[in-house]
Amino acid sequence: MEFVINEWYLDWHRPDAKAEEHAKARAFLQWLQNSEHRIVLLRESPFTRKLNDYRRKYNYHLMTQIYLKLFFTQIFHDFNNCRILDIPPELPDEIEEKLKRPLENPLKNIESDRYLFQSAEATEEKIIVTSDDKLIGHFEEISRFQLWSVDEFMSKFAIK
Repeated sequence: MEFVINEWYLDWHRPDAKAEEHAKARAFLQWLQNSEHRIVLLRESPFTRKLNDYRRKYNYHLMTQIYLKLFFTQIFHDFNNCRILDIPPELPDEIEEKLKRPLENPLKNIESDRYLFQSAEATEEKIIVTSDDKLIGHFEEISRFQLWSVDEFMSKFAIK
């Protein structure tokens, strides 16, 4: 199975993240390293930019640096664990319309989540794992994509 994740994974490795988030991110990494599933990432996306930014920004914090380096070397650069897309696929009109329609919170820029749908469009399963409950709610009536919360995903795959 292929699926897409957003920046929760990177944010949960930050030194100021909660201990529970650290534990979940590390359990997810270990699961991904040992599973037959893989993530799909768009090469030029907010996720990859943040990955590179955090690798520089947190080079002073040993645990953050170790886990980001593990992700970068053992997931990001391993075709068995990660498929990188260079060219984003076109999205269906209904998704384009939803991306342009604002959420209840006018401060939330939903257009910045476009890369998630482009990445998921390139998969058979079209699963997006996100910590953004508002994004999940905004797309709940669209059956083309499955938006799962991090806890829902971890529960379905017994990731502890």
